[in-house]
This record gives sequence, structure tokens and C-alpha cells, in this order.
Amino acid sequence: MRGFLGRVSEWCVTHPAPTIAGVISLVAIIGVVGALRLTPDAGTDKLVDNGSAAFEGTQEFRARFGDDAIVILAQGDLRRLVEPKRLARLQKLEACLAGNAPTGDPEYPAVCQEITALQATRVVFGPATFLRQATDGAAQQITTQLQQTVADAQAAAGAAARKAKRQGFDEADQQIAASAAAEAEFGKLTQQFQDLAIAAGDIDLPDISNPVVLQTALQNPQLISSFISSSGFTNGIVFDSRLPSGTPKAKFGYLFPSSNSALISLRLKPDIDNETRRKAIDLIRAASSDPAFSFKGGSYAVSGVPVVVEGLAEELGSQIFLLLGVAIAVMAMTLIFAFGPPLRLLPLFVALGASAVAFGLLSIIGGTLTMASVAVLPVVIGLGVDYAVQLQARFREATERGERPAPAAVIAAVRGGPVIGTAALATAVGLGALMLSPIPMVREFALALVIGIAAALSIAITAGLAALSMVTSEQARPSPMRRLRGHLPSAGERLAPTAEAFAGAGARTAGALRSARVRLTSGGRTALGYAIAAPGRVLVLALLLAAVGWVAGTRTGVTSDIRELVPADLPALQSVDELQTETGVSGELNVIVSGEDVTSVEALSWMGDFKERVLSEHGFGGEFPNCRAPGTELCPGPALSDLIQSDTQPSQDRIDGVLDAVPPYFLDAILSRPEGQEEVAVISFLIPVMPLDEQEALIGEIRSDLANPPAGLSAEVVGLPVLAADANSELAGSRYWLTLLGLFAVALVLFAVYRRPGRALVPLIPIAMATGWSALVVESMGIPLNPMSATLGVLVIAVATEFSVILSARYYEERAGGHSIGEALRLTYSRTGAAVLVSGITSIAGFGVLVASGITMLRDFGLVTVVDLSASLLGVMLVLPAALVWAEGGFRPFPELWARLRGSSESLLPESAETGSPGSAG
Repeated sequence: MRGFLGRVSEWCVTHPAPTIAGVISLVAIIGVVGALRLTPDAGTDKLVDNGSAAFEGTQEFRARFGDDAIVILAQGDLRRLVEPKRLARLQKLEACLAGNAPTGDPEYPAVCQEITALQATRVVFGPATFLRQATDGAAQQITTQLQQTVADAQAAAGAAARKAKRQGFDEADQQIAASAAAEAEFGKLTQQFQDLAIAAGDIDLPDISNPVVLQTALQNPQLISSFISSSGFTNGIVFDSRLPSGTPKAKFGYLFPSSNSALISLRLKPDIDNETRRKAIDLIRAASSDPAFSFKGGSYAVSGVPVVVEGLAEELGSQIFLLLGVAIAVMAMTLIFAFGPPLRLLPLFVALGASAVAFGLLSIIGGTLTMASVAVLPVVIGLGVDYAVQLQARFREATERGERPAPAAVIAAVRGGPVIGTAALATAVGLGALMLSPIPMVREFALALVIGIAAALSIAITAGLAALSMVTSEQARPSPMRRLRGHLPSAGERLAPTAEAFAGAGARTAGALRSARVRLTSGGRTALGYAIAAPGRVLVLALLLAAVGWVAGTRTGVTSDIRELVPADLPALQSVDELQTETGVSGELNVIVSGEDVTSVEALSWMGDFKERVLSEHGFGGEFPNCRAPGTELCPGPALSDLIQSDTQPSQDRIDGVLDAVPPYFLDAILSRPEGQEEVAVISFLIPVMPLDEQEALIGEIRSDLANPPAGLSAEVVGLPVLAADANSELAGSRYWLTLLGLFAVALVLFAVYRRPGRALVPLIPIAMATGWSALVVESMGIPLNPMSATLGVLVIAVATEFSVILSARYYEERAGGHSIGEALRLTYSRTGAAVLVSGITSIAGFGVLVASGITMLRDFGLVTVVDLSASLLGVMLVLPAALVWAEGGFRPFPELWARLRGSSESLLPESAETGSPGSAG
């Protein structure tokens, strides 16, 4: 590796202009290609395990019934909303949203024609269409079946009379037999009306079995239609007469959630592209706010997960520019104040090039701009600055020893390159463990970071060293301004007061920095001396703190609910909060039942029993069920089994008759029967607002109730709440084995490089402990983990590996030079420790930039990462010396090593550790 790096660096510094031009061109090409291809993607699919059964079931549901619901909340007095005039206006809005607005009708605005032309809507399910279809369907069904029943009754009466006559009964008995047969036919029709979902139950229909009513209906066919179309029939469907006026029936909560609102649910086609989806949502908003559909005393609010997702996608574009600006400013200030010349800002340009390559390649291989990939930008900038700083520190050491720029660059590459390359490789492999995460967003984050690390190291070794050699050569000559200074005395005199003022301010700033540096150096020497003198105590204390953290980390919660991760001030999220406040519902989950025949008597009976049992077990039951009542964990949504309501098991003929009578728009939302494929029926539930852990437990209980469906049927719980619960479980479990896998991967890399177990394992001691320290910090902060911060253990390992590997490599280098333990550690921390500290600060600052993000997930991730990596960096700086001293003692038990070292601890202190041999203890 040394020979290879030497040849590469030698060519680069002897051909600096072509090297820099070539790297810049390559970075520009990749960056431009990526910029043109990279599109925002805030889809919920990035937050969940795409290989789970729930995900496959959810995809099946979306393919059959449409994407996640967009909800339009119509707010206003429900009693007035269902009045014929307002109901007609609401129905026009629903027709517009469904793409069914009549062409050229002046009552529909132009936006409706745009929605029709876009062809993005799969299904619209709203209160006005429901009531209109209910009344029209009921009137038509009753009229048609009444006429048929009259004919059937007459035929049955004639047949009964003839049969009685053949049996020898007299005329009176024949008439009795005929009347009984006719009444039996009317009884069948009455039972069908009671079962029909469009009748909605608990509604007083005309008693067609009564001869007087029947005679009136036959003489006046409009009687039934007039009755069905009356507001009394509508009110009977919507309101519960047993409760205070205006209280809607609980079983229709998915249409009428409260006495002050109604809901329109709209599902877009699942296969439309992001641009079409974005345009459809914009048109839905435009239609809902159009004056053509407004009504006095009411308003509309558009919400739902797709609306939140699109709002977040728009936010991502601005967030990446915000984070880029903040990252540049933070890194520039860090390098100016913490890093010496030459070219203090050169590492920042290296890091920006690496970021461009990372995003460009991510886009080329099919990645998108997600919340996680936005976080890659400042993190890669931090890590890229880190590698450039390390090489630049080695370069500066060589020039301080009198080397010319070109040889100094080669020396930096030969001496520092292998160490920095090993650290970068270990970091990349550690991060590579995240590519096995079940969450796609985490995998893309890890991939982009690995690409960024490789790009940063490559650019730093080539263009970075080439630029250093070029610019440093120029700096050796007097600058033009310095040569002109002697020829401008008058200007100097005029600027003297200003110069003195700046000089005074600079002196005060420099003095403060020197004072802080002195205090930091003094504290560092003391801590280093104690770590060397009492390594056992340091290691035992560090291990105890790590153990406490490992235990505490098991209590830290995880959330992957999209609504908990987006900006709190996102307008779309505010509309979701408004919907939750009004309805008391936070989401919808669905049970899909698949089979060859999901409309059989057995299948529908099982579905009905299942829904009733689940609702009863979770608080929705009794004489007056209420979705807002304390203890209610589930509310009913639409279900195929609702169409058949009877105390006795229905016959297949009755089921088929009801299905034929149900309006297609309603049936298509709960039943899919494509030719040549399995049938799929839906049972929907609404989830009231509740803590996420309770929601996860609820979904688990519903799954257990689905354990034994009838033969030939399968059932699965699907929907976004289910995916979020599964993702939480996956994240909570995977963060432990991913951390162990990352640690194991780093160990393999170090062993492959050093070929000695001791040399490979000693740097891992503080790294392994750092995972416990970080877990303790996160738990003490009380911030729940999200899909990004759940990777914290792997990130701590990956980033802390670099600090530990670079310091331990420099220590062994000094020991090989003949220095004692104490002297080698003093030289390590005085020469490389400062660069590692600056590298650590830049890496942490890269994560810290995320705190400026308006996206909750990134802000929380940045906050916990900054605190954790700071604690890890401090821990590595203090614990690594103790681990190195312990290793020098042959890994003897702590008490023996402490006793052996206690007599010579003074010689181990950095201030006095000036003598000794590589094999001595002091």
C-alpha cells in the first residue's frame, strides 16, 4: 500500500495542474448528472421493510383498492350538511374529485375537467354520494322488487289455491292457502330490505306486507320513491335517534365522524408517478377551495398521508440547500479557528467534491433524495474534511522538518496514507453493515456514505496533495501585496487607526484562544497521565458506564410514523392534526381476506363475527358505542360483511341479491373480483389517537385473532399503521445485531491489515465501549429513536474507529522508533492528537449541521449524534491510552497490572516520560 500511495502521490504532485483539472472535471460531470436525475422521494415505502408479509399485503391492497387515502374534511353542522341543497353541492364536489364531472356543465369549475383529464383517481367514497346512492338505490330496488314480488305473490297464490282444490279443500280454505302463499313472498322481500346495507338499519320503511300499504303502493308507484327521497329517510340513515339531536350513528363514523363534520375519502391509482401524484393533490386542493363547492358556515380541509408525503417532498428540496449552506459555514469556521496553515479551507473543497460524487453516483444507480440522503450531505462533508485534515497534518509535519512541498506530499501519502486508508476502510466497512438493514432509507444512507468516504479519500490523496504542493510553493515567495507595502506609506498612515483597532481585537481573540488551548492542553495532559498511571481503573470505570448504557438502551423507544418525522410546522401535517382533533382517529388499518369465493355464506359469516369480536374486545360495543369513549381502541370502518346484517345465517341467494343491489362505487371500495384472479374483500378499522406502543400491541392482538380463517381463505392485516409498527419492531431489533455486525466487520478489517490480534483488537476496546456510552446518553436525553438515529450504534463504531485506529497506529509508530510507553503516548497525542481532535470536531460538526434542519427526524438524529459522538471522542481519547498500556503488559488482569505500574507511575506521565526502551514499562 505504501508503494502504491507513493507512486500515486508522486505523479499527482509532479503533475498538479492535470491532476486538479481531471479531478474537478470528474467531480463536475458526476455531480451534474446526479443533479439532473436526483428527485425528491418522501414515500413511506422508504421507511418500512419491503420484504415483509405486511408490506406485500399492503401492496396488494393498494393495487386492488388504491393508494393511501386522501381525506377531505367537510366542517359544519352535520344536520345542515345533509340538507338537500348542501348535500347536492357536496355531491358535485365528490363527482369532481372522482373525475366524473359532466363536460361543459357550467356548475362545475375548470379544475374538474383537469382532474378528469389526469385520470389519477381510483375511488372516491363520500357522504353525499353514499346518501344519494342509498336513496336512489333503495327507491329503485324497492319499486322493482315490489312489482316482482306482487307478480310472484299472485303466482304463488294461484298455485296454492289450485293445490288446495286438488286436495279437496273448499273455496274458503283455498283462499286461505292463497293468502298464506302471497304473504310468504312479501315476507321474503321484507327480510331482504332489512339486510340491505343501503337501508342502513333502524329505519322505518313502509310495511309492504300490510295489504292497505301494498294496495296504496300499487295504485301510486311514486309513494315509495317519495318516501325514500325525503329528508326523514336521510336523517334516519345518518343520525342515531336514541341520542341527542345531531349525533351521527357510530357505525358510520368513517363518513360522519362527529356532529360537526363529514369525510370524503379519495384513493389515487397506485401506479402513477410522483409528478402525477403531486399534480393530483394540487388539483384536489384547488377543487376543495373553489367557490363552486363552498357553503355558508362550512369549510374543507385536505389531509391524509399522501398529502403529508408530498409536502415533505417539497420540503426536501429546500432542506438540502439549507444544510449545504450551514455545513459550509460551520466547516469553514471550524477550520479557520482550529486548523493551522497552509490552506485551511482546502479540506472543505475536498469534502464538497466528495459530496458531489456521493450524490451523483447515488442518483446514477437509482437512488432518490430522501430524508436520509439529505442527511448524507453534511455528514460526508464532515468526514471528507476529516481525511483531508489528517493528510494535511502529515504534510505540515514534513514541511516543518524542512522538506520541500513535493517530497512532503509524498511523505504524507506514504506515512499517513496507509493509516488513514485503514481507518477509512474500517469506517466504510462498519457503515456497510447498515446495508443489511431492513429499512430501505437506512440502506441508501449507508451506501451514499460509503461512496462519499471513498471519494473523499481519493480526492484528498490526489487533488488535495497536488493543491498543497502548488500553493505552498507560491507562498514561499513574497506576495504582491507584501512587495507593495513599502511603496504605500501614506495609505498605511491613513489606515493605521483602523489597523490598530483590528489588531487589538485580533490580539484579544488570539489571547482568548490561547488561554482556552492552554486549559485544554493542561486538562488533557492530566487525563492522559491518569489513564497511563491507572489503566485498570480507567478501563473498569469505562466498562461499567458502557454496561449501564447497554442496559439503558433497551428502554429507548423507536418511531417510524411519517407524521412523527416530518417538520412540525408542515401545513399538511397541521391539517392531519386538525382531522385527528375533529374525528379522534389517527389512522386506518385494513384486513384483507383473499380466496376463491369471499362472498360465500361461510366467508361473510366469519368476517362478520371477526369484526364484531375485535371491536367488542377493544372497547367499541354496548348499547351506545362511541369512538371517543375512554377505553375505545378501535372504531368500525366499511367492510364487506356489513352488507349482510341478520340474526340468522343468510342464504347465498340473499347475499347475491344484496351484492347486486349495492352501488358499484361502494362495492369497489370493499370487494375486488377481477376475472382469473383471487377475490379480495376488505374489513376496515379506524384507530383512535393513542401512544405508538399501544398501537403496536393492538395490531399484534388483531393478528392473533386472524390465526384460523375458514378453509380456502387467507387474511392479513395491512395498512400504513401496520407497516409503521412492523418497522418499529424491525428497527428496535436490528439496531443490536447491526451494531454487533459493524463491530465484527471492523475487527476483520483491522486483523486483515495488521495480521496481529493484539494490534487489531486494542483499538476496538474503546470503540465497543463507546456504543454503551452513546446508548446511555440517548436514554438520558429522552429522545425516541427514528429510522436514522436507530443506526447510532453503527455510526459510533464507524466514526470512533477512525479516531482509535489513527491514534493507536501513531503510538505503535513512535514505539517502533524506540520511545518508551509514556513518551510514545505523549508524542502521539501532541503530534497526531491535535489533528484527531480537529477531525473529530469536523466529523461531529457535520452531524451537528442536521440540528438546523426543519425535518424532525434529521434534527433529532443530528442532536443525539452530536452528543453521542462527542462523548465517544472524549472516551476514545481517554480510554485508548489505558488500553494501550494494558496491552503492553501482555493483557494481564487489571489488579496485577495496576500493582506493577503503581511503583513507576511517575515515569509514565507525559511530562517525565522521556526515557526508556520499547519494552520498558515507563
